[in-house]
Amino acid sequence: MSRIIAENNGGGHVLDAATGDGTPVCETSVDVTKLPSMPFLLSFNHLTYSVKVGRKMPLLTGGGRTKTLLNGISGMARDGEILAVLGASGSGKSTLIDALANRISKGSLKGNITLNDEVVESRVLKSISAYVMQHDLLFPMLTVEETLMFAAEFRLPRTMSKSKKRTRVQALIDQLGLRNATETVIGDEGHRGVSGGERRRVSIGIDIIHDPIILFLDEPTSGLDSTSAFMIVKALQRIAQSGSIVIMSIHQPSYRILGLLDRLIILSNGQTVYTGLPTNLSLYFSEFGYPIPEKENKTEFALDLIWELEGSPEGTK
Repeated sequence: MSRIIAENNGGGHVLDAATGDGTPVCETSVDVTKLPSMPFLLSFNHLTYSVKVGRKMPLLTGGGRTKTLLNGISGMARDGEILAVLGASGSGKSTLIDALANRISKGSLKGNITLNDEVVESRVLKSISAYVMQHDLLFPMLTVEETLMFAAEFRLPRTMSKSKKRTRVQALIDQLGLRNATETVIGDEGHRGVSGGERRRVSIGIDIIHDPIILFLDEPTSGLDSTSAFMIVKALQRIAQSGSIVIMSIHQPSYRILGLLDRLIILSNGQTVYTGLPTNLSLYFSEFGYPIPEKENKTEFALDLIWELEGSPEGTK
């Protein structure tokens, strides 16, 4: 396992960045208004993040130990594409998403993160990005359209006219594939409303009402059936194709969902096992003596193999 990891590990705006030489992340300011209009490229190099793990009896054991959650993770994400972070529970998926989204203390995160080769301040990253959590917090008695209009009123500039906000909401409804549910209430356990997949898409809509450059999502397909999960990722593909960078964690994508993803990072115990195009997965694992059967789900095979190697003597070589 570690041999695969070792072979592959290296493989207008503003961001918080680290020096890349192992020193903590620091903040540098760049004028967002002076950056030219061009394609966006988010790059991250050698991201490393460790935490102190406490012990129940520190006086007897000598105190806590350090656990590395991310170990030298590098990669890139472009506008127009979906970057998916895969791995088993505890692999570091959510931690990597949090690190890229500036949700980890910069004093403890080491590495380098840039957007178009420029570092970006925390306040600017917040304004040009959105973070969608796993859990939906919506008003059950509002319709889909009312929910998005409510978000538009609070999140879009006060100087923007009501008609322009309404136009933005209507465009978002189409982008998210919610046209048939526009007048349906959100609902809850006591009131029938939209489906689980539609509910998740509404949550995404609330967070992207301001049309962010970068969209981070922590397992957006979690808890959904295969059809609903596919519809979520299909909507994310449309969002990416509109000019956004979409970065999401996902546990195990189906064959159909894999076809919508542009780049993959597969993690194991905080380390990179694979980074690259989905179409190159078969060749990559074949080179290490683990060919993926032709009709097999590539990511399912890869994740199952990683799990097996983690628990075997071969995985420590």
